[in-house]
Amino acid sequence: MQSVVHDETAGVGARCAACRRALRRRSTGRPPRFCGGTCRSSAHRRRQQGLSESMPRWASARGRLSLRRARTWRARGAALARRRECRRRARADLAAQRLAQRRWRAASAALTRLQRDAVATATWPAINAAARRVAEAAAECRRLEAPGADWGNELRRAIEAANLAERQSRSRLAPESPDRPDRDRPVLTDSR
Repeated sequence: MQSVVHDETAGVGARCAACRRALRRRSTGRPPRFCGGTCRSSAHRRRQQGLSESMPRWASARGRLSLRRARTWRARGAALARRRECRRRARADLAAQRLAQRRWRAASAALTRLQRDAVATATWPAINAAARRVAEAAAECRRLEAPGADWGNELRRAIEAANLAERQSRSRLAPESPDRPDRDRPVLTDSR
């Protein structure tokens, strides 16, 4: 008695373990794992080499590549992935440096405008805040090793400007009394 083979394709999940083609399901017996002898033998070769049965075939300039070179291809792929990750990190570092420089330029320009217009007593706290923003931006540029300036020197200049503005603000707002030293707010220092 011959087994009857239906012409319908199997439902979801009935695919060849090697090439992932849809399998035709027989009416009786065990469901097939492979679509034919070619896929069965290629899966056997892959198992012998310690690879998964469903590993895709490797394409090369000369057509199909033998499975003996699969480890070489994987090593090349891993090396390419490492290079891509290194380039991605370099791009991210460069973007962070540019952003830090942009923040420093904006804070420095705001500080320059405030220092130029420093006539009233009310502007000294604003100058102090702007100088602190410049110091923060310069510290970030120094941390990221951004090119373009001596960030240690820029940081010291911003700290000096902030401390000067703090002293000016305190001397104009409240006269110093000899019995009460003015130590309400910490003075910025260049911490490395």
